[in-house]
Amino acid sequence: MIKRIPNVSRGIELIEQSTNNDENEIPLLGIVAAGQPIEAILSHDTVTVPKDMQGRGRTFALRVRGDSMIEENIQDGDIIIVASHTTADNGQVVVALIDGNYATVKKFYREPDFIRLEPANPQFKPIFVKTPERIQIQGVVRGLIRKYNQMVTA
Repeated sequence: MIKRIPNVSRGIELIEQSTNNDENEIPLLGIVAAGQPIEAILSHDTVTVPKDMQGRGRTFALRVRGDSMIEENIQDGDIIIVASHTTADNGQVVVALIDGNYATVKKFYREPDFIRLEPANPQFKPIFVKTPERIQIQGVVRGLIRKYNQMVTA
């Protein structure tokens, strides 16, 4: 916040801070499937989000590939903002890792005999997992960022 001016007696200068207190950068960790689970591949990008989307604790972002969540208004190409959690309540939209390698975004339901990962598109079937150890909840979706493509015609 203070910069020294060389060769000047008591030479200091205040440095102007240009940070926007309403936004923060969070890691954009890669791609998550909204469809059939895909292999989880990490990237090391960042995305700027409003502070109220970040919440408390660790927050990260993932780019969505597929359209199994369109009735939850999550579309192909969207960036979802995820609060890191290892558990979820029934009906929450989660990012889940299946068998340690395959990531998907679905609605979470714990049934007596299995876990159901429910798509929000009638064209897709739910994923049923009888062994709870096969699923790791990575986080709960807090919001999304969408960029609209505008076609320009001459």
